[in-house]
Amino acid sequence: MSFIDLEIHADRMNQLQLDLQATDTEVRQALRSTLGKMGRWLRTQSARGLSRELDIKQKALRRRLKSFRVKTKGNKTEITVWYGLDPIDYMDLSPRQTNTGVSAGRRRVPGAFIAQARGANRKVFKRVGKERLPIEKQTVPIQDKANVWIEDELLGTAAFDKRFLTVFERELEWRTQKRK
Repeated sequence: MSFIDLEIHADRMNQLQLDLQATDTEVRQALRSTLGKMGRWLRTQSARGLSRELDIKQKALRRRLKSFRVKTKGNKTEITVWYGLDPIDYMDLSPRQTNTGVSAGRRRVPGAFIAQARGANRKVFKRVGKERLPIEKQTVPIQDKANVWIEDELLGTAAFDKRFLTVFERELEWRTQKRK
């Protein structure tokens, strides 16, 4: 499992606090709310971007994205977004049996077949040799491409920073206006 730490520079946040004359409590509340909204935004953007990058339907990826509640430990506030980057089963890609094997979108597995697995689930298999057994379940590896896309295109980009500061500013303004 890999973790990605993301640090937000507090210069702009401190300037907003001074401009809006916000209390420390209002800033903490705005930050917690902002982190929750950014977690949802990250899940949405991840599903869209990874779908394009990996050529996999968003439906199969959305089940693998989860965000957890905002945690506060002392002076540190954090949110965890979990990415399930294990290989995707071909059955999650709506495969079809063809004369030469199995196809799922642009992916082809020559010599593969769809069969009933243990537990009444259908899976895509391929024979290892010329014999009837052994057979291997077919999956699509996504971890390497997904990690590169997440680090390069999503986190730490100007779009992420801009979105974070915009949401934080709105939350802080709302909290300071509510007080008046």
